[in-house]
Amino acid sequence: MNDTSDQFLPVLPEVGNTRGNGRREVKLSTHYYVLSLSEHTSRLYEAFRDTLIDIENTWFPLISSRSPPQPELNDTQLRTLMQRVDHHFAHYYGQEPLGVVLAGTKRNQSMFSSLTEYSSVIIGQTDGEHPATSLSDLGSIVWPIVKGVMASAGQKIERELEAATRAHNIAFGIDGVVQSVDADVGATLLVEDGYRVPPPESSSMVDDADNVVDVVIDKVLALGGNVIFVENGSLGKFERIALILRI
Repeated sequence: MNDTSDQFLPVLPEVGNTRGNGRREVKLSTHYYVLSLSEHTSRLYEAFRDTLIDIENTWFPLISSRSPPQPELNDTQLRTLMQRVDHHFAHYYGQEPLGVVLAGTKRNQSMFSSLTEYSSVIIGQTDGEHPATSLSDLGSIVWPIVKGVMASAGQKIERELEAATRAHNIAFGIDGVVQSVDADVGATLLVEDGYRVPPPESSSMVDDADNVVDVVIDKVLALGGNVIFVENGSLGKFERIALILRI
Protein backbone atom coordinates (compact mmCIF):
# COMPACT_ATOMS: atom_id res chain seq x y z
CA MET A 1 0.00 0.00 0.00
CA ASN A 2 1.19 3.53 -0.68
CA ASP A 3 2.51 6.05 1.85
CA THR A 4 -0.02 6.62 4.62
CA SER A 5 0.58 10.36 4.40
CA ASP A 6 -1.51 10.52 1.22
CA GLN A 7 -3.91 13.44 1.31
CA PHE A 8 -7.59 12.87 0.62
CA LEU A 9 -8.91 15.84 -1.29
CA PRO A 10 -12.65 16.10 -1.98
CA VAL A 11 -13.47 18.44 -4.83
CA LEU A 12 -16.73 20.34 -5.07
CA PRO A 13 -17.95 19.56 -8.59
CA GLU A 14 -20.24 21.72 -10.66
CA VAL A 15 -23.52 19.84 -10.81
CA GLY A 16 -26.11 20.55 -13.44
CA ASN A 17 -26.40 21.07 -17.14
CA THR A 18 -23.70 23.50 -18.27
CA ARG A 19 -23.90 23.28 -22.03
CA GLY A 20 -23.48 27.01 -22.37
CA ASN A 21 -19.83 26.98 -21.36
CA GLY A 22 -19.03 23.47 -22.58
CA ARG A 23 -18.62 21.97 -19.10
CA ARG A 24 -20.03 18.56 -18.40
CA GLU A 25 -22.60 17.45 -15.85
CA VAL A 26 -21.33 15.56 -12.81
CA LYS A 27 -23.38 12.55 -11.82
CA LEU A 28 -22.81 12.04 -8.10
CA SER A 29 -23.44 8.43 -7.22
CA THR A 30 -22.19 5.44 -5.30
CA HIS A 31 -21.08 4.32 -8.78
CA TYR A 32 -18.03 6.21 -10.07
CA TYR A 33 -14.61 5.89 -11.69
CA VAL A 34 -11.13 5.91 -10.18
CA LEU A 35 -8.34 6.93 -12.55
CA SER A 36 -4.86 6.08 -11.30
CA LEU A 37 -2.26 8.16 -13.16
CA SER A 38 1.33 7.02 -13.58
CA GLU A 39 4.30 7.53 -15.88
CA HIS A 40 4.57 3.73 -16.02
CA THR A 41 1.07 2.20 -15.90
CA SER A 42 -2.19 4.15 -15.66
CA ARG A 43 -5.27 2.24 -14.60
CA LEU A 44 -9.01 2.85 -14.65
CA TYR A 45 -11.32 1.30 -12.07
CA GLU A 46 -15.09 1.10 -11.97
CA ALA A 47 -16.18 1.63 -8.37
CA PHE A 48 -19.32 0.77 -6.43
CA ARG A 49 -18.97 2.33 -2.98
CA ASP A 50 -15.65 0.89 -1.71
CA THR A 51 -15.59 -2.03 -4.17
CA LEU A 52 -13.32 -1.49 -7.18
CA ILE A 53 -13.18 -3.42 -10.44
CA ASP A 54 -9.95 -3.17 -12.43
CA ILE A 55 -10.83 -2.46 -16.07
CA GLU A 56 -8.60 -4.59 -18.27
CA ASN A 57 -8.95 -4.52 -22.05
CA THR A 58 -7.41 -2.77 -25.05
CA TRP A 59 -7.83 0.69 -23.48
CA PHE A 60 -6.63 0.06 -19.92
CA PRO A 61 -4.26 -0.45 -18.28
CA LEU A 62 -2.25 2.03 -20.33
CA ILE A 63 1.40 0.99 -20.16
CA SER A 64 4.03 3.51 -21.26
CA SER A 65 7.29 2.54 -22.94
CA ARG A 66 9.32 4.15 -20.15
CA SER A 67 11.30 1.72 -17.99
CA PRO A 68 11.63 2.30 -14.22
CA PRO A 69 15.36 3.22 -14.23
CA GLN A 70 14.80 6.09 -16.68
CA PRO A 71 14.49 9.67 -15.37
CA GLU A 72 11.01 11.16 -15.03
CA LEU A 73 9.34 12.51 -18.12
CA ASN A 74 9.81 16.14 -19.03
CA ASP A 75 6.72 18.34 -19.31
CA THR A 76 6.27 17.74 -23.04
CA GLN A 77 6.55 13.98 -22.68
CA LEU A 78 4.21 13.94 -19.68
CA ARG A 79 1.65 16.05 -21.51
CA THR A 80 1.70 13.59 -24.43
CA LEU A 81 1.20 10.66 -22.07
CA MET A 82 -1.65 12.33 -20.16
CA GLN A 83 -3.34 13.17 -23.46
CA ARG A 84 -3.32 9.45 -24.26
CA VAL A 85 -4.81 8.68 -20.85
CA ASP A 86 -7.49 11.31 -21.42
CA HIS A 87 -8.33 9.86 -24.82
CA HIS A 88 -8.68 6.38 -23.34
CA PHE A 89 -10.78 7.65 -20.43
CA ALA A 90 -13.08 9.41 -22.91
CA HIS A 91 -13.98 6.02 -24.38
CA TYR A 92 -15.53 4.94 -21.06
CA TYR A 93 -17.00 8.27 -20.06
CA GLY A 94 -18.80 8.40 -23.40
CA GLN A 95 -20.43 5.06 -22.62
CA GLU A 96 -21.29 5.84 -19.01
CA PRO A 97 -20.77 9.39 -17.68
CA LEU A 98 -19.79 9.16 -14.02
CA GLY A 99 -17.74 11.25 -11.63
CA VAL A 100 -14.07 10.33 -11.33
CA VAL A 101 -11.58 10.33 -8.47
CA LEU A 102 -7.96 10.90 -9.51
CA ALA A 103 -5.03 9.10 -7.90
CA GLY A 104 -1.40 9.86 -8.61
CA THR A 105 1.40 12.30 -7.92
CA LYS A 106 0.52 15.97 -7.73
CA ARG A 107 2.47 16.58 -10.95
CA ASN A 108 0.58 13.91 -12.87
CA GLN A 109 -2.79 15.05 -11.55
CA SER A 110 -2.03 18.69 -12.32
CA MET A 111 -0.99 17.88 -15.88
CA PHE A 112 -4.02 15.69 -16.50
CA SER A 113 -6.43 18.24 -15.04
CA SER A 114 -4.94 21.02 -17.17
CA LEU A 115 -5.56 19.27 -20.47
CA THR A 116 -8.53 16.95 -20.02
CA GLU A 117 -11.96 17.78 -21.38
CA TYR A 118 -13.38 16.16 -18.24
CA SER A 119 -12.01 18.42 -15.50
CA SER A 120 -15.54 19.29 -14.35
CA VAL A 121 -16.33 15.64 -13.53
CA ILE A 122 -13.34 15.20 -11.20
CA ILE A 123 -14.95 14.79 -7.78
CA GLY A 124 -11.86 14.08 -5.69
CA GLN A 125 -8.15 13.43 -5.59
CA THR A 126 -5.71 11.36 -3.56
CA ASP A 127 -1.98 12.03 -3.78
CA GLY A 128 0.53 9.28 -4.48
CA GLU A 129 0.87 6.41 -6.90
CA HIS A 130 -0.73 3.07 -6.06
CA PRO A 131 1.03 0.38 -8.11
CA ALA A 132 1.04 -2.10 -5.22
CA THR A 133 -2.16 -1.02 -3.48
CA SER A 134 -4.79 -3.75 -3.37
CA LEU A 135 -8.26 -3.07 -4.72
CA SER A 136 -9.74 -3.27 -1.22
CA ASP A 137 -7.19 -0.83 0.20
CA LEU A 138 -7.63 1.61 -2.67
CA GLY A 139 -11.40 1.36 -2.22
CA SER A 140 -11.01 2.31 1.44
CA ILE A 141 -9.08 5.41 0.32
CA VAL A 142 -11.39 6.71 -2.40
CA TRP A 143 -14.85 5.86 -1.01
CA PRO A 144 -14.56 8.35 1.91
CA ILE A 145 -13.74 11.03 -0.66
CA VAL A 146 -16.95 10.35 -2.58
CA LYS A 147 -18.98 10.21 0.63
CA GLY A 148 -17.51 13.57 1.61
CA VAL A 149 -18.66 15.11 -1.65
CA MET A 150 -22.16 13.77 -1.13
CA ALA A 151 -22.34 14.98 2.46
CA SER A 152 -22.65 18.65 1.59
CA ALA A 153 -25.10 19.48 4.36
CA GLY A 154 -22.35 19.79 6.97
CA GLN A 155 -22.59 19.44 10.75
CA LYS A 156 -26.08 20.96 11.07
CA ILE A 157 -27.64 17.64 10.18
CA GLU A 158 -28.16 16.34 13.74
CA ARG A 159 -30.14 19.44 14.71
CA GLU A 160 -32.06 19.29 11.44
CA LEU A 161 -32.94 15.65 12.09
CA GLU A 162 -34.23 16.46 15.57
CA ALA A 163 -36.28 19.38 14.26
CA ALA A 164 -37.73 17.30 11.41
CA THR A 165 -38.71 14.57 13.85
CA ARG A 166 -40.54 17.03 16.13
CA ALA A 167 -42.33 18.52 13.12
CA HIS A 168 -43.21 15.07 11.73
CA ASN A 169 -41.40 16.17 8.59
CA ILE A 170 -39.53 12.94 8.09
CA ALA A 171 -39.86 9.53 6.46
CA PHE A 172 -37.96 6.55 7.80
CA GLY A 173 -37.53 2.88 7.16
CA ILE A 174 -36.80 1.69 3.63
CA ASP A 175 -40.49 1.46 2.60
CA GLY A 176 -41.36 4.96 3.83
CA VAL A 177 -38.24 6.46 2.28
CA VAL A 178 -38.82 4.81 -1.10
CA GLN A 179 -42.38 6.10 -1.18
CA SER A 180 -41.30 9.67 -0.34
CA VAL A 181 -38.45 9.67 -2.84
CA ASP A 182 -40.78 8.51 -5.60
CA ALA A 183 -43.07 11.44 -4.68
CA ASP A 184 -40.12 13.86 -5.01
CA VAL A 185 -40.50 15.28 -1.51
CA GLY A 186 -37.08 14.39 -0.09
CA ALA A 187 -34.44 17.00 0.71
CA THR A 188 -31.77 15.19 2.77
CA LEU A 189 -31.22 11.45 3.07
CA LEU A 190 -29.38 9.99 6.06
CA VAL A 191 -28.30 6.37 5.80
CA GLU A 192 -26.07 4.10 7.83
CA ASP A 193 -22.87 3.38 5.93
CA GLY A 194 -23.27 -0.39 5.88
CA TYR A 195 -27.02 -0.52 5.25
CA ARG A 196 -28.02 -2.65 2.28
CA VAL A 197 -31.42 -3.95 1.21
CA PRO A 198 -31.70 -6.55 -1.56
CA PRO A 199 -34.57 -5.80 -3.94
CA PRO A 200 -37.70 -7.96 -3.78
CA GLU A 201 -38.02 -10.33 -6.70
CA SER A 202 -41.19 -8.58 -7.86
CA SER A 203 -39.65 -5.10 -7.79
CA SER A 204 -39.55 -3.08 -11.00
CA MET A 205 -37.75 -0.03 -9.54
CA VAL A 206 -34.31 -1.55 -9.21
CA ASP A 207 -33.51 -2.93 -12.65
CA ASP A 208 -30.12 -4.65 -12.35
CA ALA A 209 -29.15 -3.09 -8.98
CA ASP A 210 -28.57 -5.42 -6.04
CA ASN A 211 -29.17 -2.80 -3.33
CA VAL A 212 -32.37 -0.76 -2.99
CA VAL A 213 -30.48 1.77 -0.84
CA ASP A 214 -28.18 2.71 -3.72
CA VAL A 215 -31.20 3.26 -5.97
CA VAL A 216 -32.68 5.60 -3.36
CA ILE A 217 -29.36 7.46 -3.02
CA ASP A 218 -29.12 8.02 -6.77
CA LYS A 219 -32.72 9.28 -6.94
CA VAL A 220 -32.17 11.77 -4.09
CA LEU A 221 -28.98 13.09 -5.72
CA ALA A 222 -30.63 13.31 -9.15
CA LEU A 223 -33.40 15.44 -7.62
CA GLY A 224 -30.87 17.85 -6.11
CA GLY A 225 -31.00 16.51 -2.56
CA ASN A 226 -28.19 15.73 -0.12
CA VAL A 227 -26.99 12.32 1.06
CA ILE A 228 -25.30 11.90 4.43
CA PHE A 229 -23.63 8.64 5.44
CA VAL A 230 -23.56 8.03 9.20
CA GLU A 231 -22.04 5.38 11.46
CA ASN A 232 -23.73 2.01 11.68
CA GLY A 233 -26.14 1.90 14.61
CA SER A 234 -26.67 5.65 14.83
CA LEU A 235 -30.08 5.56 13.10
CA GLY A 236 -31.52 2.62 14.99
CA LYS A 237 -34.77 4.35 15.90
CA PHE A 238 -35.23 5.30 12.25
CA GLU A 239 -34.71 1.73 10.98
CA ARG A 240 -31.24 2.69 9.63
CA ILE A 241 -32.45 5.19 7.01
CA ALA A 242 -34.29 8.53 7.22
CA LEU A 243 -35.36 11.18 4.74
CA ILE A 244 -35.90 14.79 5.80
CA LEU A 245 -38.74 16.07 3.64
CA ARG A 246 -38.93 19.28 1.68
CA ILE A 247 -40.97 21.94 3.45
